[in-house]
Amino acid sequence: MHESTAGLTTDGEGRIRISLPLEQGLDAEELVKLTELLREELLELDVKSVRYHDDVPVPGAAKGLGAALGALVVQLGTLDGIKSIVATVRGWSARMNRTVEISIDGDVLKVTGASADQTERIIDAWIARHAER
Repeated sequence: MHESTAGLTTDGEGRIRISLPLEQGLDAEELVKLTELLREELLELDVKSVRYHDDVPVPGAAKGLGAALGALVVQLGTLDGIKSIVATVRGWSARMNRTVEISIDGDVLKVTGASADQTERIIDAWIARHAER
């Protein structure tokens, strides 16, 4: 699991790090394509930016793919944007059958194939921790 370098700033704007782990059976080029698909969906939200994270370790077979390998940083307009980002990632993760990690200040939310009720409770608790800041 990658550690987050993202954090919320004091003016109410923040960054969320989103990572797609390199899962077994998935090569680096496929991961780059999946990352771009998720990035395109996130760009449709009311966010300031969605950029590739440039601090991702690149496996030997993926040399030359650089920062596009599985990690994005989303710049929020407001903290209310967290819910829309998480909802978008959750839907994307379910459609693509992929694990996605979302992190703020090192607090990682792993979105996987948990039941809808379990996922909803976990997401609500995670968002509540960051909405109080």
